Amino acid sequence: MTAFAAYGRNDLRNIRRDQLLAGVMAGPFIYSLTSWFVHPLTDYLHQAHQFDLQPYYPLIVSAFLVLGPIAVLGAVCGLILLEDKDQRTLAALRVTPTSPMSYPVYRSIMILLVVIVSESAALLISPLVGPADLVRLIPVTVLSGVQAVIIGLIMAAWAKNKVEGLAVVRALGLMVFMLPLIPWFIDSPSAWWFGLLPSFWPAKATWLSMTGQNHWPTILIGMLYSVALCCWLLRRFAKRY
Repeated sequence: MTAFAAYGRNDLRNIRRDQLLAGVMAGPFIYSLTSWFVHPLTDYLHQAHQFDLQPYYPLIVSAFLVLGPIAVLGAVCGLILLEDKDQRTLAALRVTPTSPMSYPVYRSIMILLVVIVSESAALLISPLVGPADLVRLIPVTVLSGVQAVIIGLIMAAWAKNKVEGLAVVRALGLMVFMLPLIPWFIDSPSAWWFGLLPSFWPAKATWLSMTGQNHWPTILIGMLYSVALCCWLLRRFAKRY
């Protein structure tokens, strides 16, 4: 716990110094603010083109208020870990009594909490999410937090520096933000094959939740799969660095 407290104090100093980092942390709220334009767009499409956008609200929420924050905050986690690698912070921990696993575990817990809080707040201020939906979506934010951890650990485990990390983010962007949305348009059991992508599970749970279906099996399966993947990535990261 002492090590975690020290890591936390260092993070607060870095956030105060780095305005870019603080700005990126506001990403989920920017996504939420843009969702206020959806209702006017819905009215326009209905009047001008007789197209009803309302049935697609769960898809929009999953894309911008669930998957969007995962991509942004997961990238922040990965870039912080890569910066610490560049500064030899992680190597220095190996000559201290602190376990080398303590830092990546701390970073994982912190990004998990940040995603839960920020994504919950973004859902709260969005006009697309009603009070009943918000309560049902809180467990989805926990699953989203685990996805952000996965992104950060993949970046840190495979990239050697920030430049390579950004390349990894671009490659992950398709898998995190685009591919998990395809099953929305597939009315077939084969859509579950997209479950190999960890970010499919929070998206699917969002759709089920907002359409009044039982989303708990999806959350539980997604959590088990994602936590197992996280544990493997943590071990890989700790062994390499």
